[in-house]
Amino acid sequence: MAKLSAMPSRDRTPGRRRQPLAPGAPKPVALAPRAGAVALIAALVVALAGGGDVVWLAVPAALLAAAPGRTRAGAGLAVAAVLGAALAAAALRSAGGYQPPVALLAGVGAACGAVLIGVRERIERERDVMRDFALSDPVTGIANRRSLLLRADYEIARHRRSQRSFALVMIDLDGFKQLNDRFGHAAGDDLLRDVAAALHRAMRDQDTVARFGGDEFCVLAPETNERGSARLAAKVSEAVRDVSVGLEAVAGSVGVAIFPADGTTPADLMHVADERLLEAKRRRYAGGAGSRRRAA
Repeated sequence: MAKLSAMPSRDRTPGRRRQPLAPGAPKPVALAPRAGAVALIAALVVALAGGGDVVWLAVPAALLAAAPGRTRAGAGLAVAAVLGAALAAAALRSAGGYQPPVALLAGVGAACGAVLIGVRERIERERDVMRDFALSDPVTGIANRRSLLLRADYEIARHRRSQRSFALVMIDLDGFKQLNDRFGHAAGDDLLRDVAAALHRAMRDQDTVARFGGDEFCVLAPETNERGSARLAAKVSEAVRDVSVGLEAVAGSVGVAIFPADGTTPADLMHVADERLLEAKRRRYAGGAGSRRRAA
């Protein structure tokens, strides 16, 4: 059971490669121009307001200017622009006898800006964690079914524009239930992690390895035609075979579908790949039964 050890580090965890975002996934937004525009408008308003108690409008104006900033530097510059305009306006009006509490104004505005930046960073970190949780399998760490479907939609749109083909491979671990029943679910989870890691190592950077559910895995391989899909299926089978060495009851069945020849939607491609997987499974069991009859 040496092959059923858990992965020693996250380096073996598949799915950590940065993939182009699929439709439906959160996309980064360039907010620096918006932050600069808000800061400029707020600074002009404060400057035109001039001295007097109105100068305290610089504090909410600074917060409004910092809110769209995506980075500490961007938000800090927005706060500095507004406070600088307010202090400059107050200094110009100070000749009229009004002396604003410059230090207090700068301190309150800067503190509020720092708090806002910290809160935004924490929210963004929590959002990233939640996104990773929603799109990854908790047992193996690779992409889950939802992530695979998003990726499939993205690749369908991309390959339709370029009139190219890609392959979808489905893998089922035959004998996995018997392994769970004999050695327990912890051993089964170890095997799933080892299979995920083996597929991850065998695939290219642009390929997506996902756990479809239970003991089923999928590999989505962009820019792969029918000839390339045969080599891909062989690599997948070899990766599963290497992991299951010593586990005679465990083997992998593979089914492949090609876009657009076998379907133009994720559901169509998965249906075809699943049907071919079942055909391979039937052939394996029929061949095994024939071998046992001949031996008898």
